[in-house]
Order: sequence, then C-alpha cells, then structure tokens
Amino acid sequence: MPLKRLGLALFLLSAIPASAQIPDKFTNLQVLPKDTSKADLQSTMRKFAFALNVRCPYCHMEKDDKTIDFASDDKQNKKTARIMLQMVATINHDYVGKLDTTAPAHVECVTCHHGITQPRTLNAVLSDAIETQGIDAGIKQYHDLRDKYYGTGSYDFSETPLNQLAESLLARHKSKEAVAIMEMNFAANNPQSVWAFHVLAMSHQANGETEKAIEDFRKVVALHPDDTWAKQQIEALSATKGNSN
Repeated sequence: MPLKRLGLALFLLSAIPASAQIPDKFTNLQVLPKDTSKADLQSTMRKFAFALNVRCPYCHMEKDDKTIDFASDDKQNKKTARIMLQMVATINHDYVGKLDTTAPAHVECVTCHHGITQPRTLNAVLSDAIETQGIDAGIKQYHDLRDKYYGTGSYDFSETPLNQLAESLLARHKSKEAVAIMEMNFAANNPQSVWAFHVLAMSHQANGETEKAIEDFRKVVALHPDDTWAKQQIEALSATKGNSN
C-alpha cells in the first residue's frame, strides 16, 4: 500500500471519534432505511469518509463541545449527500440493474470521488486554472496536485489528460499554453506514444517553432517507421522552412 494511502487509512480509522456519541437509534433518516442498525450506519458513514477523504463534521453539525449533532440538517453538505445517495440508487436500480450481465459494477461514492470532495478530472481542473489565472498558474497547480495526490488514484497523472488538455488548448488557438503543457507532460511522464509526440509537434508547429516540430515528428518516425502522416509532416514543414530561408 502506498505511504499516502496507508496514512489516509490510518487517519480515517478514527473518522468517527468517540466524542461524536453516535446514538443507538436515529430520528432523521430520510434516504437510508429507518431501521438501519448502528453498526450498518457507521459502516456506511466510514465508506463516505474514505470516498471523499473527510470526517464527520464535513456533513454533520459540530457543537462547541466538539460533539456531533447527527440529526441536524443545518449543513448544506448533508443535504447534498442525500441528493447524491438518491442519484446513486437511481443509477444502480434503473440503469445498471437493467444491464444484461451477471455481475454488474454498481456505482458507489468512491466511483467518482476517489478521495476528493469535488470529483473533477485533472484536465478540467487545469483548464479552469489556465483560463482564469494563466498558464503559469496551471503549471503550478499540476505540480501541487501531483505532489499531494500522486499514487492515491484521486487524479490521473498519466500522459492522457495532458494530451487531451493540449489538444483542447490548440482548438482554442492557445498554442503557447499547449506547448507548455506538452513540454511539462514529457518532463513529468516521459511518454513514448505516437499520440503524445503528435500533439507536441502540432503544438510546436502552431507556436511557430518549426524546427522543434520537425524534430518531434522525426522521433515519431524513429519509434514508428510506418507512420506515413508524420513523414508527410516532416516533408511539408521542411519545405516550408526551406522556402522561408
């Protein structure tokens, strides 16, 4: 088990502290069955805690004396959790339950959350940062998230999200940003796929860095000699470069 995941597991072993004084009977169950036992409810709450990497006060009202008012509906997170539980139940019953398979994969909180409270893909998070704060902020956020979450499964730190992000930046004519993302991708992940080299080359080309683009396509051909499109790009870019001299 990775050290970060082990640390999280040990931390969450005390996710429901003794001071919380969990009652033996529950007065405000609206989604879960009203006859849910204390043991079953505690097990369910622990699953939530692991899925979102949170503790009881994230959803439940904590009093001044640090005890928890489990029946209170004052916190929006608790109201949101009920809606999410209803959504998961609907997905599993009305959709997954109707699949023609003997072992359907039921949706759970962790299916989307993976240890974060707001489940979003890495490229979506970085795209927002770049759009609102600039490429330097996006690069910094990538490294901050990687330092914090690498190995936990919360985000996909492989080449794929960054390839996709660079493609979306190119589509929005943000060639400088696309180059920065792809160069970071190669520094962090050392990708060897044709896809990554193609996106890197296209980013360099769009940014006016013809020589770098040619070199990128040459690396593709070295890895995959049958890549006809990369060969065509080398010829076209070399001709363009020659005509400009």
